[in-house]
Amino acid sequence: MATPTDLRQNGTIIRFDTDILKTMEPNLFDAEWLKANKHWRGSSQGRSAAHFLHYSNRDMVLRHFQRGGLVGKLNRDLYLRTSAAKNRAMCEFDLLIAMRAEALPVPRPVAARYVPSGAFYRADIITERIPNADPLQDILQEKGLPSQLWTEIGATIRNLHNSKVFHSDLNCRNILIDARGKVWIIDFDKCEKREPGDWMQANLDRLRRSLKKTAAAHVGLNWKDKDWADLVEGYAGQSKA
Repeated sequence: MATPTDLRQNGTIIRFDTDILKTMEPNLFDAEWLKANKHWRGSSQGRSAAHFLHYSNRDMVLRHFQRGGLVGKLNRDLYLRTSAAKNRAMCEFDLLIAMRAEALPVPRPVAARYVPSGAFYRADIITERIPNADPLQDILQEKGLPSQLWTEIGATIRNLHNSKVFHSDLNCRNILIDARGKVWIIDFDKCEKREPGDWMQANLDRLRRSLKKTAAAHVGLNWKDKDWADLVEGYAGQSKA
């Protein structure tokens, strides 16, 4: 079980798991510090760019919360100030702890930071990196998946929904598959617990649109209608133990 605690410094609040970090190093949120101290292991691309780091004998992922779309062109990372408990980083951190307590396949949260700035705030989160795992989108560009694995993806999503977890952006980059064939789901920004409803089907619809968009952008993507049928079968047939 996680043992979270808060570190407060001049208005900034850092929530961290003391079972992973005995003491909190605030510079873990600074990519330049990570590079200078040889903890940095690379980064991903795109709006939700993440930094990979190795610290305290663990591989981790640092993600800075950033805005997208037209708003992001004018305001890269400032959010209207709210209480520390309700900011996006802390909410994701706490949701991940709750999901892991229910044995859901999601990353383990390490630390979350809330930095107030006038009427706004900035936020970051660090999670453990899932070893030897790749996004579904990348895998499908290289090879197809067996029917059983598509069924497992559907069952994993159903288990998430059985736990009343709404995923705000379920797409083929937020589903990972590791070297053992285990399915993981990541990136729980703006996600929450909800009572069952239409959002469950909307989650599936969003994922299907993501797969179709990826197929349109990558000629020869290893994805076909039968794969989706297998996923839906897994979703319909799997109940959480």
